Amino acid sequence: MLDARRITVAFALVLAPILTLGCATAQLPPVQDYTPHFTFAAPEGAANPLDMTIAIVRPHDTSGLTKETNLESPVAIAFNDTMTAQFQEILNKKGIKQTGPFDDLNAMTFPDKKGADLALTPEFGIQTSGPKEQYTIDGAGTIIEFAWNGPCAASGYVSFVLLEPLSGEKLWVKKVDVPASQVDCTGRASKGDRVTFLKGKIAQVLEKVYPVVMKKVWDYMSPEELTLLKKQSQELRAKKVY
Repeated sequence: MLDARRITVAFALVLAPILTLGCATAQLPPVQDYTPHFTFAAPEGAANPLDMTIAIVRPHDTSGLTKETNLESPVAIAFNDTMTAQFQEILNKKGIKQTGPFDDLNAMTFPDKKGADLALTPEFGIQTSGPKEQYTIDGAGTIIEFAWNGPCAASGYVSFVLLEPLSGEKLWVKKVDVPASQVDCTGRASKGDRVTFLKGKIAQVLEKVYPVVMKKVWDYMSPEELTLLKKQSQELRAKKVY
């Protein structure tokens, strides 16, 4: 994870910075903010409507990417929010009604839980890494620019859990191992543009991860299997007299 408060650590791995003593040369061009586009093209068409409602809970970040002190935070939050919205799109195309999104299971009221046959509670643990960070200082010892040479990468997992909402009992768990994805992180940036440069590169890595994850969601959301899980949920409620 990238910590915006430290200049000697570039990525999740502890990396030794390389110091270069030099004079200020031509000013580097400003780094433009990079707006990520997390996209997945779901297959066209829609399934027949099912008598089923799934409550969507926002993905829980187990890796800490969304922590405010990490410079990836805005990118990770956008990743999270887009994923949540596309869960709704996928369930719509599968003919399944949904409620939410809820921040967590505890945010659901009793009527919310009773009105949902199942609750989808995803979590993601994605780690980022990158090349050694180098910086140049002027004669006064002030950092004037940063440089990187090598790839930025992301890997980890995303898991999807379907629960019986009232009891919180797990009925179905699927885990997706995120394959290592890379983009070239070679470049230079002025001291003031360091964070902008790194955020943009991490966004580009996560853009590669996103469609892989969402394709798995599409494949896992089988109406036939979900219908069986709804039956299990109803049987569980009957036993517990909800």
